[in-house]
Amino acid sequence: MTTTLPEDPALPALTEPPADQRPGPFAMPGPWWRAAWRWLRATPVLPGLWFPIAVWGLWRVASLGVTLWLGGKGVESAFSYDGAHYLRIVHHGYWDPRPVMGSQAFFPGVAWLATPVWWLTGSDAITAHTVATITGLGAFVAVWGATKEWVHEKAARCAVILMALFPSSLFLWMFYSEALFIALGAGAVWADRRGRHGLAAACLFGLATTRSVGILIPAVLVLARVMRAHRIDRWVLAYAGAGLAGLSSVLVMMQVQLGDPLGFLGVQDDWGRTISWPWTSVLQGIDNLTPERGTVMVPALVARSFDLWAVGIVLVGVVYLMVAGRLGRAGRSAAHRFPIEAWMLGVAMIALPLASSVLASFNRFALADWVIFPAYAAMLGRAPCWARVVAWPVIAGAGVLTAYALIGRISVGRFVG
Repeated sequence: MTTTLPEDPALPALTEPPADQRPGPFAMPGPWWRAAWRWLRATPVLPGLWFPIAVWGLWRVASLGVTLWLGGKGVESAFSYDGAHYLRIVHHGYWDPRPVMGSQAFFPGVAWLATPVWWLTGSDAITAHTVATITGLGAFVAVWGATKEWVHEKAARCAVILMALFPSSLFLWMFYSEALFIALGAGAVWADRRGRHGLAAACLFGLATTRSVGILIPAVLVLARVMRAHRIDRWVLAYAGAGLAGLSSVLVMMQVQLGDPLGFLGVQDDWGRTISWPWTSVLQGIDNLTPERGTVMVPALVARSFDLWAVGIVLVGVVYLMVAGRLGRAGRSAAHRFPIEAWMLGVAMIALPLASSVLASFNRFALADWVIFPAYAAMLGRAPCWARVVAWPVIAGAGVLTAYALIGRISVGRFVG
C-alpha cells in the first residue's frame, strides 16, 4: 500500500524543468567573470560601482592596445620623464640630488605608496604598474562617487566617460602623480559629503604629499565647511591638521635629505617656471607652437596645441560651476546642485599652473583639475536632445584622435606633458 504525503503549500513544487532546459551531462557552472559581474552589479555597499570599474577596464585595454600598435612598450612606457623621477625617489629618496632638474621638484606621495610594493617584489616594472593600476582605478571610482554626491548617478557616469575620453588620461596609466592626486582629492570630497570625515581627513593627508597644490584642497574644504555652518567644528580642525601634517612630512623629508625643507622650490627654474600673470603663460604657449631648437620643456606639436585648448576647456568648466552654484543656491533649477567648493576646487587646482610662466604640461594640470568632468557632465545633461546627439560624436572623435596622437608621440620618446 502506497502512502501519499500531503504537499506543504509553503514549499515549491518538486517538478523537473522542461527537457530543453535541463543541463547536459557535461554542463559546467557559468564562467567566473559572469558571476563576478552579477555580484558587482548587486553589491549593496556602493550601488552602481560596476560602471566606473567597467569604464576604467575598457579604457585601460584600449590604451594598452594603442600603445602597442604604435610601437610603444607596454611596460617601459610607464616610466617616461616623471616616472623616472619617482623611481629615483623610491630607490634613493632625495639623497645625492641631480645637479639639473633634480627629483626634489616632485613630492614623494607616489614614491611612498610604491615603496612597500618594491620591497615585496623587488621589481620596478611590477611596482610601477601595480601603483598605476590601483591609483588609476581609484581615480575613476572617486570621480564617479564625488559627482554622484554633487549631482546624480547619470551625471556621475557621464563624468567618468568624459575623463576616459580626455586625451591626457593616458597619464593615469603611467607612474605619475595625477591618478593618486585625483583619487585622493575626489575621494576626500566624496567622503566629506557622505559624512565619513575620518576617511576624508586621511585622504587630505595623503593628498598634501602628492604635489604642492595638494595643500590647497584641505584649505578649500575647510573654508567651504565654515561658510556653510558659520562655525568652526572639530572636522574643520581635523581637515586643516591633516593637510598640514601631510605637507610637514614632505618638508621634514627634504630637510633631512637635502638640508632645505623648501628644496622643491629651488629647482623650478630648471623647468623654466616662475610666478607670472596667467596671460604670460598663455602667450608662452602660443610662442611654443614655433619653438627655437634647444628650448627647455618643448613638447610634441600635438601636445603644444592641446595645452592651449585645455586652457579654454578648464575655464569654461570652472565658470559653469560658479554659475551653477549660484543658480542652485537661488533655487532656480533643480539640476544646478554644485556646492560652493566645486568651483573653488577648480580654481585652486589650476591657478598656480596657469601662473607658472610656462604652459607646457598644462594638459596634465587640466586632467588633474577633475571637477571639470562633473561640470561638463551636468552641461550635457541639461542640453537638448539634438545637442547631445551632436556633441557626443564630436567629443568622442576629438578625444580619441588626440589621445591617439599623444600616445604615438610618447611611444617614441617625445615629451607630451
